[in-house]
Amino acid sequence: MLRPSRHARQRMVERSISYQEVEAVVAKPDVTFTDRKGNPCSVRMICERRIKVVVSKDDPSFVVTVIDLDT
Repeated sequence: MLRPSRHARQRMVERSISYQEVEAVVAKPDVTFTDRKGNPCSVRMICERRIKVVVSKDDPSFVVTVIDLDT
């Protein structure tokens, strides 16, 4: 089970991204990479939007932030 940070929850609300969409991105990403801080990043196209989820390098169940790459 993923645990979004306060920041991630705020971004999810602002960007109309559901918890289920975040789970889907992490479970089956189209692209994965590591950011400059070493955190794993996952990107997936959902409903014609590219959603990026960043999780903590120390705890992969902790969601650092969620981004809609198309806005």
